[in-house]
Amino acid sequence: MANSWPYTTCLPDFKYRSRYSARSGLREGLLFAGTKRGSCVVSARPPMLPISFCAKCCIMRVIAAFCGVIIVHKTARQKYLIDILSEKGQVTISELVDKLQVSADTLRRDLSDLEKQGLAQKNHGGAIALNLSIMNRQNRNTLLADTKQRIGKMVAEKIPGGSTLFLDAGSTVLAVAAWIQGPMTVITTSLDIAQHFSDRADIELILLGGKWDRQQRLFAGNATVSLLERYRADIAILGACALHADLGLSASQEADAEVKRAMLAASAEHWLVADHLKLNHCEPWLVAGLADIHQLFLDRPWEELQDNGSTQLNIAETK
Repeated sequence: MANSWPYTTCLPDFKYRSRYSARSGLREGLLFAGTKRGSCVVSARPPMLPISFCAKCCIMRVIAAFCGVIIVHKTARQKYLIDILSEKGQVTISELVDKLQVSADTLRRDLSDLEKQGLAQKNHGGAIALNLSIMNRQNRNTLLADTKQRIGKMVAEKIPGGSTLFLDAGSTVLAVAAWIQGPMTVITTSLDIAQHFSDRADIELILLGGKWDRQQRLFAGNATVSLLERYRADIAILGACALHADLGLSASQEADAEVKRAMLAASAEHWLVADHLKLNHCEPWLVAGLADIHQLFLDRPWEELQDNGSTQLNIAETK
């Protein structure tokens, strides 16, 4: 057993422990996960085999998936929390205690860390949800990456060749940009989208300047709106901060809402892309009612949405 790795040992009721390693001079942790027979411990370091930290994490994830267990090391726990919040929208502490087989106090510390990073927040009734309104662009880009790519591919396939597009800033719109094939004219306020197209000979690129928002990586403000009003587009493709069946599309920042409204006013077709995390929410600044949206692209059906006669719903479901 001393020289074999990876190995697991089923134990009745262990908690997270650490030990001092004379070889590395560091304290090393043991990772535990609940099973039907008790708890399963996976060594955080192979006894005789030097291996990188990243490689260990990858191998332990494979072991956990194969054995049907959940690794509850702090980093893996927090990654799991983000994944489950992305899928369900919100969860309670009691649900997480059952799933991860750790104490409520441990989970509260994890969630406190996520709150400090601007990734999660406590809702009424004690539920935990992602804090999308203040999450920066880098963190948003990590959420539902595969889902956004499915939406992006579906949207790009519907765009007629030779179109002029307004592309809003946002991670889902960036996914649309990843699938766009020219010839096309792209007008955008997003630096990330502009960088994506910067070396593309088949794309005529227009980047609208203005006041730089380093958190969201976009240009906004009066100067941006003034520049935008000089152009016209066949299709405006907008991302959603929040989408409500009755209250429509809204934004968390006034400057962002103004740019979105200007794009809608200067385009013939209005397309909106959103994942399920944006549904049934409302932010302070109104952009448009759903009746003003011609094509709505989602990743799953939206039960609250009523047929308004003008919005065509498109679902990019998992195949």
